[in-house]
Amino acid sequence: MRTKPKKRIAIVDAGRRPEIVEAVLPFIHDRYDLELTTDYDADYVFHSCMGYDILNYSGVRIFVTGENVSPNFNISDYAMAFDKMDFGDRYCWLPFFKFYKEAYVALCAPRPSADAVLAQKSGFCAYVMSNTKDSAKERIDIFEALTNYKQVDSGGKWRNNVGGPVDDKVAFQSKYKFSIAFENSSRPGYLTEKFAQAAQSNAIPIYWGDPEVAKTFNPKSFINCHDFQSLEAVAARVSEIDGNDNLYLEMLKEPWFIEETEPKSLKDETYIHFLENIFDQPHKEAYRRNRSRWGIKHERNLSRMANNPLWQACHKLRDLLSGK
Repeated sequence: MRTKPKKRIAIVDAGRRPEIVEAVLPFIHDRYDLELTTDYDADYVFHSCMGYDILNYSGVRIFVTGENVSPNFNISDYAMAFDKMDFGDRYCWLPFFKFYKEAYVALCAPRPSADAVLAQKSGFCAYVMSNTKDSAKERIDIFEALTNYKQVDSGGKWRNNVGGPVDDKVAFQSKYKFSIAFENSSRPGYLTEKFAQAAQSNAIPIYWGDPEVAKTFNPKSFINCHDFQSLEAVAARVSEIDGNDNLYLEMLKEPWFIEETEPKSLKDETYIHFLENIFDQPHKEAYRRNRSRWGIKHERNLSRMANNPLWQACHKLRDLLSGK
């Protein structure tokens, strides 16, 4: 039996949700003997955006996030995040819905009978939202725009009108013809689980967030709010589809992915190849960040800002008074 190469890895700066970072490990678990450690000299360090402990670790750094945060390649060698960009072998787009296995399977599977789906729908539109802190105003505006047409059933903590927060979001949404799938902010590439869970529910997603979402999902299968001048215009289109079974059924027949094909960028092989490229290189050759004088100086300043803001303020004041 072939012995798997041993790799010492650490996971830091993941806050209360280390599973977001840990979710990438199954892509390489079968190929390597992964030893989790808290030692600062771990060979590889997976980190997220919940702190700057990463600056204490000397190994090859891989940034992973479930938040709408761009990687800082001055401190990370590699990154897996939401940005739609190319950066050699240092970056890989990783939308968060990829980790919702049942929802992702539903996205890739053939659509069920449209007539059978419609027969199971008893409600108009579902919305499950609980967090409005630092959230886009559009998430409230769409609820109000649609409510002017017909009641939207809110199953989250926010404006709940169904007797309390629902236990199973997908089961709840499955009873409705439409589901509001709004991200908490908008940026190209920022796709979380919201669209995928609406799709898993066989509800038509009313989506806002990633303005380039139609490059990932079939635009005929959902309502893309980025195609409309206003959310009132979105509500008008929803009411039109709601009142016309033929229009609704046509949308239910459309595959979620364009041409019913899983995009290459989302295939497991893409992420496996990205990580294998990091782990299969000689360790010293896998570094990409600047580890010379200016790189060290930049990290030292970041560490001071994070851990000693008073020192940083005094340093800035000194430069200001000296005319620098």
